[in-house]
Amino acid sequence: MHTRARFLALATASMAMLVVTSKPALAQEGRAGGAPAAPAAQGGRRGGAPLPPAGPVPRRPDGKPDLTGNWMGSVGTLQHTVILEEHPGGFGITSGKTLIIEPADGVIPYQPWALQERNRRRDDANGYEDPVGHCEFYDIGRVHSFAQEYMFSGNNFVINANQHSTRIAPFDRREHLPPGIRLWLGDPIARWDGDTLVIDSTNFNGKTRMAIGGDFYSPDAHIVERFTMLDSNTIRWTMTIDDAKVFTRPWTMTSALPMTRRPQGQGGEGGNVDGEDTCHEGNVDLSHLKNVYEQVHGPDWPPK
Repeated sequence: MHTRARFLALATASMAMLVVTSKPALAQEGRAGGAPAAPAAQGGRRGGAPLPPAGPVPRRPDGKPDLTGNWMGSVGTLQHTVILEEHPGGFGITSGKTLIIEPADGVIPYQPWALQERNRRRDDANGYEDPVGHCEFYDIGRVHSFAQEYMFSGNNFVINANQHSTRIAPFDRREHLPPGIRLWLGDPIARWDGDTLVIDSTNFNGKTRMAIGGDFYSPDAHIVERFTMLDSNTIRWTMTIDDAKVFTRPWTMTSALPMTRRPQGQGGEGGNVDGEDTCHEGNVDLSHLKNVYEQVHGPDWPPK
């Protein structure tokens, strides 16, 4: 089967596992990181109370921005759960502009071997390898199409995301964990750069994927996220990945739209942080992906 057709078949089979928390909605307009265009993204009512109009950046007692709240980096569409770069629509996939803002061409700068591996993962026969299909962890760059809850607890910044994945980034730690300790979501450390919250992460286990399309980084990646409040309802988020094992240079992505405040308890359109409670219930797509995988590789693949 032609490579694109095979990948679209994979995406179609995998899409049902994602619509638990997000349904196709409005097509994206403009370059990633542009101004939100949907009423829901600006405080419209979709199962929750409307937001007040955007105002000045809220401040904590220490004068730093208060990011506390429920946030999401899309209007509930699935355009970038599949491919991070610019791509056409079809087979249930919503077209989308690239999320890559550096380099300027919007293309992830893979080394040749890594691009070949990414494309192998993108083949529909290998969709069963995607950990999200097994209700395992989303990648830290993959959750921004869904709701996230931000809060401060003691001297920590806390992010609660899909499937109850929680990241705790301490402000009072300066050194990362020993290199022998490897975690699904890495070891995050928080700091302030002026009014921008910076989260610096290392110590990954290399098992996550950044999208259904197979984008990845190695366990030795160094990831820096920056959260800048533009007003009381909007955060600009970027994530820079430095990984000399996989890429030819560091690169930076952002969310499809600026992270926009969502009313607490808002459901639908990917707006519920706890929307993956029933991930395994009726998940027949996983068995289909497993059957395809075993037909291609045999029942004993991967080798133990």
